[in-house]
Amino acid sequence: MEDPDYAVKVAHAALYRDQDPQAFGGGVLIAPDLVLTCAHVVNQILGRPSLAQERPAGPDDVLATLSVALPGAFAKHRFRAKLEGWLPAGRPDGQPARDGDAEWAGDLALLRLEDAPVCSEGQSLSVLSTTRLTDVRPPDIGRCRVGTVSYVWFGSGAPSTIAAAVAQGVTDHWIVLDCPASAQGIVGGYSGSPLWDRELQQVVGLVVGRRGQRAFAVPVWDVHTRFEAGGDGTWPASAHPARDDRRRTSLILQLLGPLRACLVSAADRAECADRLVRELGHPGRGPGADASHEWIARMALSRPRGIPTLLALVQSRTASEDDRRWVRRTALSTAPDQFLTALEHRELLDLLIGTGPDSASVPGPQDAAARALRLGPSLTGLEWPEAVAVLEACQSRRGRVPRLLRLVEFAAAHTTAEETQHALRAWNDAVARRLDVSESLLEHRAQAIESLDAAIDAPVVQVQLWRAGNSDAFSFVLRATDALGGVTHHRAQDRPVPLTGLLAELRTVLEDIAPHSAPGALPTVECFVTPDELDLPFDQWIYHEDDLFPAVLGKDFLCVLRCPELRRRTFASELRYRWQALLSGRLVLLERHDPVIQERGAASPVCAVALISPDTELVRLRVIALAVGVPGVVWARPSTRTELGQALIELAQGAAPHELPRRVYEARVAAEPGSIGTRLALVWDGPDNLPEALRLSDPSP
Repeated sequence: MEDPDYAVKVAHAALYRDQDPQAFGGGVLIAPDLVLTCAHVVNQILGRPSLAQERPAGPDDVLATLSVALPGAFAKHRFRAKLEGWLPAGRPDGQPARDGDAEWAGDLALLRLEDAPVCSEGQSLSVLSTTRLTDVRPPDIGRCRVGTVSYVWFGSGAPSTIAAAVAQGVTDHWIVLDCPASAQGIVGGYSGSPLWDRELQQVVGLVVGRRGQRAFAVPVWDVHTRFEAGGDGTWPASAHPARDDRRRTSLILQLLGPLRACLVSAADRAECADRLVRELGHPGRGPGADASHEWIARMALSRPRGIPTLLALVQSRTASEDDRRWVRRTALSTAPDQFLTALEHRELLDLLIGTGPDSASVPGPQDAAARALRLGPSLTGLEWPEAVAVLEACQSRRGRVPRLLRLVEFAAAHTTAEETQHALRAWNDAVARRLDVSESLLEHRAQAIESLDAAIDAPVVQVQLWRAGNSDAFSFVLRATDALGGVTHHRAQDRPVPLTGLLAELRTVLEDIAPHSAPGALPTVECFVTPDELDLPFDQWIYHEDDLFPAVLGKDFLCVLRCPELRRRTFASELRYRWQALLSGRLVLLERHDPVIQERGAASPVCAVALISPDTELVRLRVIALAVGVPGVVWARPSTRTELGQALIELAQGAAPHELPRRVYEARVAAEPGSIGTRLALVWDGPDNLPEALRLSDPSP
């Protein structure tokens, strides 16, 4: 079978110090004799501080102690390299980067390889190999796609060092990477190595570093623009073929349709071009009356958030609702990682991290997410700029309120500065109107205001389980967060362990949480299972043995069984409607028939389902209820006592979905032996939030 990574393997460069056998980092061939790598890798090889700014000096810029190998094309042979271009790491304000900075721009170096390899025998390239540098074809360069898996190798390029990384978001300068299920994490020595999109056959980034369990990469789709704007040296013309011109041409063609339909006259094009240049903060001027549709499209593609900015300008000129939908679809397909315009992005960051006295009153992203996005992407350790970029890429593309707007609502509700609160809500309203989600945003605002009245923020313990065959042994991921969303425990167990081992660790976690929780803050224990495990009686598990008073999960904590696998995108709008119904929703009792299926076509305000039926029907009905998107399912475990149906109705009648866990818990605590309380269980799934990608192999330090 053809190697799907051949194109990047033959172009992978390994950087060494003299004849040292250990690679310091990697790079990628972007032209037949040009290697792009990170400036800090070159600094380390030359024995300089990693973030040293000065261009390395040397005779004719040949780096005497640095050698480069192309292991995929020339086995172990090494080449001397001449420094062709230099763009050291710098802060966004133009100042040099310093140790301890959370993020920096640049950090690029361009090396031109000599045509003869370094070897002790003094042999020439023609003796060592029949392949020459000019025979190696550089891979295409493209744009990183958030949420997809890309691959990267250690600096040496060894095949066994392959790591699978998921792009969680793209900031102004970096790609944010996690390795959720990779046997090998990204560690030291991966810097400079190319990030490879196997599906598109494109290099999308260069690994630049790591902080904690998260790695980062420099986007390379516009690296020539970045280099020419601030680098020492001219970007060589021979490097341009490595740019992804085919992808760029495809995007331009997508943009030209709405542009030609909405910008008909020369005056329209000139005005749009001038506004686009101003909003993107481009140092040049627009072409004025000579602006063409192609020029406008290329300008939007050359700048961060250029496409959303352009299509927001075009949307204001659409003549019909069909044209507006056309523009929105084009924006989503050509800029999948961003939906904010450049102006909206600047305004939001000014409000969240401004220098005024009110800026400190806005809760940090992790604190706000603890209330707004309990099961959203992890924002641990991120500041507002990074968090905004991560959440901006986590939108559904299906019309619902993006997670970023929900987070802003909760940040506004919990800020102590009234002026900042009004400004954040006004910003949210403006963006929601442009995205046509204003009505849905109001529900999120109501929930944010309700969260102010919540007496206690409770910790959350999440357990994801995979059963080993038919045994009572499980592989698991156990994660606990405190009331503010801070991670207090995280462990992935690949090898199955007996249930007693899992419960022992869970007991330790719950005991550790208790002293750090507010009085009365009862932790919620969420258990994520596959559809085959929906009968798992985890709330009846005894996690602490005692002859007189054994500790049972369902009696001591709010327990919820979750199964996101059953959620269907087809019913997303119906699910959101049911959640928004809240107290106005009605309860449905399912008994050997499926009224939820019968009512699927209507906007039925079903907010909870109670299930009571013979054993043969229970599983089927529960799966039906979850599959069509009912927020909560309460059921009494298999029983022949048909009178339990009325007891279930009395228990759940009038309850909003978010009240169901508490009601089930209270009924279980007060249950007499043999009563309905001992048989209750609850399956839960929210309309928007997905659980974090739970890892089975975290990167090693």
